[in-house]
Amino acid sequence: MTRLGSHLERLAGDLNHALVEQLVDKRALTTPGWRAAFEALPRHLFAPRFTLPDNLGGESHDAADRGRQEDWLRAVYQDEALLTDFDERGILVSSCSAPTVVATMLEQSGATEGDSVLEIGTGTGWTAALLSRRLGSDAVTSVEVNPAYVAQARQRLDDLGLAPTLAVADGYLGYPQRAPYDRIIATASLRRVPPAWLGQVRPGGTILTDLRGAFAGNLARLTVGDDQSAHGEFLPTRLTFMPLRSPEQPFLLQPELSSRAVHQAGESRFTRLAPTVLRERGRVFAFFAQLAMPGTESGYVKVEGGTMYFCLTDPGTGAWARADATLGDPAADRQVTQGGDRRLWDELEAAHMQWLQLGQPRPEDLSIVVTPDGEQVVAHPATDTRWSLPL
Repeated sequence: MTRLGSHLERLAGDLNHALVEQLVDKRALTTPGWRAAFEALPRHLFAPRFTLPDNLGGESHDAADRGRQEDWLRAVYQDEALLTDFDERGILVSSCSAPTVVATMLEQSGATEGDSVLEIGTGTGWTAALLSRRLGSDAVTSVEVNPAYVAQARQRLDDLGLAPTLAVADGYLGYPQRAPYDRIIATASLRRVPPAWLGQVRPGGTILTDLRGAFAGNLARLTVGDDQSAHGEFLPTRLTFMPLRSPEQPFLLQPELSSRAVHQAGESRFTRLAPTVLRERGRVFAFFAQLAMPGTESGYVKVEGGTMYFCLTDPGTGAWARADATLGDPAADRQVTQGGDRRLWDELEAAHMQWLQLGQPRPEDLSIVVTPDGEQVVAHPATDTRWSLPL
């Protein structure tokens, strides 16, 4: 654990208290028990090294750099995600979630004294520490696929006198050794609710996870029934997590397919649906569209010295579509070209029409049902509109 001088210790305490007050003011933190845990476990203890996101300058910070420890502390206590690890390709693989996100997950989980909790995705160990402080170490299990993260988190927790069960394990499979649990909290995004989780939660217990497809995601909270089924809702809170890393659920998008789609010959026509439609309204339509168009990916490609294209692709069938995304009147007709076994732009237009006919439902207007046979998202109780997951 990084040792700080008295001045920096006071600064860290002031910054942490200000952060907690900010979370309370935003109503991300509403329960006295969670507030006490945040006050007792300052964030800097779990983020000795990180890089800020590009929108904050992308600067790297290290607590070991004694000449810049004050800068490090001030960066830690911003309400932003901190990027903590990258793979050999330079792709982000781990982060310390923004404090608002951590507080929201704990509050929305409903976890309270007497509950046992399985956390999927140990990461830096901060959430496991907060859970242990509130619920007691014996009640907390946290799993992570990366052994180095588990070792680092264990050392940080040991230094604080906390001893939850930490394990190197594939989170998609849960952790049956300590089941059953009252709550499962996933701090990683998934395309579907893993079947193994249903059998590891007590009837009446809950699962809280970010269900995310190629277009958008949303936080879902489900209650598990007696028959290893679960039902629940999508919450109005929009959160973003790193994808769960598991061989059971690959989450690799293929941007090269969009580049290929730009140069292929196909059938052309004009469309009035602007390519920005998947980015509008807080991605509300995007969430709906991925349910109606499973297996579809999207991306923007700029031809050097030429046109910007928005592309839809289906890695499974090789189908593709591209539309002129050059800035201009969003209501103007623009050319779209598509090819393959699916007509992806036709599907996008049909999904948009259906979304309008249903009253432009938001994710929180939908419900989700999980059974041993799979998952379904239901548009409205009064309709028969349903989609099967994965997204």
